[in-house]
Amino acid sequence: MEPRHYPVMSNEIIDLLRNVPPGWMIDGTVGLGGHALRVLEEVPQLRVLGMDMDSNSLKEAKRRLDRWKERVVLIQADYTTSLDRPEIRNRDITAVLVDPGISSWQLQDAVRGFSHNLDGPLDMRKDRGSGITAADVVNNWDQVRLETVFRNYGDIRRAGELAKRIIETRLFAPIRTTAQLKQVVEKVFGSRFPRGVVHPAARVFQALRICVNRELDGVETFIMRLPAKMESGGRILFISFHSIEDRLVKQSLRRLQADGKVNCLRPFPILPQAAERLENPPSHSARLRVAEVA
Repeated sequence: MEPRHYPVMSNEIIDLLRNVPPGWMIDGTVGLGGHALRVLEEVPQLRVLGMDMDSNSLKEAKRRLDRWKERVVLIQADYTTSLDRPEIRNRDITAVLVDPGISSWQLQDAVRGFSHNLDGPLDMRKDRGSGITAADVVNNWDQVRLETVFRNYGDIRRAGELAKRIIETRLFAPIRTTAQLKQVVEKVFGSRFPRGVVHPAARVFQALRICVNRELDGVETFIMRLPAKMESGGRILFISFHSIEDRLVKQSLRRLQADGKVNCLRPFPILPQAAERLENPPSHSARLRVAEVA
């Protein structure tokens, strides 16, 4: 079955890339290749250097983009540490796109542990060959560290209470599955919510995913180094899904603008249209910021 995938704000992204100079676009989180496919189809002057930490996603992206293989290079890598890789050297980089969210395909795979709606192992690693799992964090970190993760990466107001409940629960048995963690969350926040209200476990799982994959580590450094690696007139497009990440991106781009290295094309982030939010509800939290290299 064809994995269902919604590349967030793809129409807006194509419009922003139509007039960039010829060259390569770094797709720092290529995922299943949704954005890359539209770029290859509609922006003929661009080739795509796509990277992702998830080997399964890369395999699917390779299949989807096979028709355009003469214009595509795919590598397994963390985009935040990629700028010195040999695949990037000596290429004319005229666009950079980062969409660090996870795909519906990943959410629907219970074995990956990304979704609170499916019971599976509490993993959450994008690169399953390395790093700690969400179970390692939940079962081994102390209350202060857990509270910090939930507050900083999930904007969870009762983060201390949740961290304490996790500590108390794991005294009797380890929390190994997504269902077990969701039960702990519901003991703190309840299990019934008005229609349209997001289950609090969604924010908890988001916080753990960001922590496990270190999604914010190196973002600022990556953005600050981009103008030196890119051609004049190239564009930087960054999609964020929560306030801390968006604030980090905003501040980095504004610093570059103050130094005369980029021009922020809009003072505020671009938001998904109502039709997209209706078709793809997870897109409601997306924020797209764009800057042009001076």
